[in-house]
Amino acid sequence: MLMFNKNALLTGVVIATVLGITFTSCKDDDNPTPPPATPRSKSFELKGTGADKDKKVGDITISENTDSSVNVVLNLTKNVKDATHGVYLIAGTAAAPKTDTLIKGTFKGTGAALKADLLTKVKSIKVSQAGGTQKDSTFKYNNAIELTSYLKVMNGADTIAIGSFGK
Repeated sequence: MLMFNKNALLTGVVIATVLGITFTSCKDDDNPTPPPATPRSKSFELKGTGADKDKKVGDITISENTDSSVNVVLNLTKNVKDATHGVYLIAGTAAAPKTDTLIKGTFKGTGAALKADLLTKVKSIKVSQAGGTQKDSTFKYNNAIELTSYLKVMNGADTIAIGSFGK
C-alpha cells in the first residue's frame, strides 16, 4: 500500500507540473495584432476611338500598397511603334472635362501590347490647374476611386484610347 501511495503522489506532482506549464504558456492576448489589410485594386476599361470606339483597347488599374500609397498602371493593346504617346488623367468626364489635369505623362510606343507605370507608391500628386498653377492633392486609394475623371491616351493630336477613371 505504501508503494501505491508513493506512485500516486509522484503521478499527482507530475500532472500538476504539466498542467501548470500548459496554463502559463497559453497566455490570453487582449490586444492581438490584426492581420495585414488586403491591398485593394480596381480597373477601368479604355475604349478606342473612331472605328474602335466600342472596342476595349486597354485598361487603367489603381492598386493600394500596404503603406497606403497607390500605383496606377496603364495597359494598352495598341499603340504606335517608336512614337511618343501622351497620357492625361483629367478631372470631369470626357463629355464635360474640367481644367484640372491630375496626371500627365508620356511613354514610347512598342507597336504591341504595352504596360506603363504611370504612378508608383504615391500618396499625393501635383494637380495642374488653369493658368499653369499647380496644387498638391492627396491621392490615396479612396480619394482616387471617388474622383470623377477620365484618362486619355494620345499619339500626337490623335486620341487612341479613352475611358472613365473613378466614379
